[in-house]
Amino acid sequence: MDAHSLTRRAFLAGLAAAGLTACDTPQPAAVAPVHHQPGVLAPSPPAAGVAAYGVTARTRTELIAVLRTVTSRGVTVAVGASLFGDRFGLRAPRRLTTMPKFAGDVLEEQWCHGDLLLQALADTPAQVDLQLADVPGLTLRWRMNGHQLPEERNAFGFKEGAGNPATPQVWAGDDEPACYRGGTYQVVRLIKLAMPTWDHKSTEDQERVFGRRKESGEELPAMLDSHVRRARPAEEKHKILRRGYPFVTEPGQIFVCYQRDPETGFAAAQRRLAGEELEKYLLPFGGGYFFVLPGVDGSKDDYLGRAMVESS
Repeated sequence: MDAHSLTRRAFLAGLAAAGLTACDTPQPAAVAPVHHQPGVLAPSPPAAGVAAYGVTARTRTELIAVLRTVTSRGVTVAVGASLFGDRFGLRAPRRLTTMPKFAGDVLEEQWCHGDLLLQALADTPAQVDLQLADVPGLTLRWRMNGHQLPEERNAFGFKEGAGNPATPQVWAGDDEPACYRGGTYQVVRLIKLAMPTWDHKSTEDQERVFGRRKESGEELPAMLDSHVRRARPAEEKHKILRRGYPFVTEPGQIFVCYQRDPETGFAAAQRRLAGEELEKYLLPFGGGYFFVLPGVDGSKDDYLGRAMVESS
């Protein structure tokens, strides 16, 4: 037997002793697939509704039953900060807090916050009602219905979502617990609008306040103090993805936005907007901070929030 064979035999024997034969060579860890709820990036439909609930389920088993039911409804499901703590022993998303009061807010407690938020997007109000029907284990805290105006315009008559990022960077980052990857932070604001006063302004004045052409949505670059210019962050990664639905019953707007971090996204924008001219036509009175759970994998046993429950 030559020296080469002896050397190779000794090498293999050493591997075997260490438990590292060729079949046991360490492989790169498999990357778990990430799933998103479709309601985040979906285009705005004709009808919408957002409803916040208190969770009255008392055990994890009852909470799982609630999550399975809302998963079957096809709604977008998000959790609020009050769901966490000692109630179910769940680990919270790192940046999830209770929505603070901002300049100009007149918040009404009965219209704020919630353990769970359901957002229904549908073709008709009747379909919204079906998606937001009563669920055992949930008590309604507040609900607001909205609708889409022609050409996707907001209640002020401007094109909704103009200036949204072409490639939204809204999904939770790698510094979040693994059970929340694929989710996003959601801010909801319920805003009454002073429409009679606004409607008395000329189109030119309205465009100056917004910083856009009312008809085309084109930005007016000279309007440095406009709503558009003040709202825009310095970095693309902090841009929020906005959605809006005028109230069905009164002058107002459901404002919804998504981001990786509500502090560097929505809250930072609100601070830049403090004192803007548009503020005198807005009365924010409700809403909250929530976290949209990752989506499901399509299997019959999966449900929204499963990783959250099983990892805690």
